[in-house]
Amino acid sequence: MPEQPPIACTLSVTELKDRESAWRKLMQSGLVQRELVPGGIRLRPAPGAAAALTELIELERECCAWIHFEVGAGSTVTLTAQGDGEAVLAGMFAGTP
Repeated sequence: MPEQPPIACTLSVTELKDRESAWRKLMQSGLVQRELVPGGIRLRPAPGAAAALTELIELERECCAWIHFEVGAGSTVTLTAQGDGEAVLAGMFAGTP
């Protein structure tokens, strides 16, 4: 079994704050539904939020190698991780409505 990347983000402190702000804005818009799935979380955007979600996912792919991203029909995105990563993913989205 290949070694898993560490649960870490490669963004600077400023970049991380900007990214968190972008996620918070999107998630608080009410246009993205969340669903816990085995290994992580699934995000389902309303049609008006699909482009914003896709853009954020592409940015996350660059800095969070520990997350597996799967984009499905309707721009639905499933984010999964192994081990402790599952809880980290759930926690990343638990604090927003």
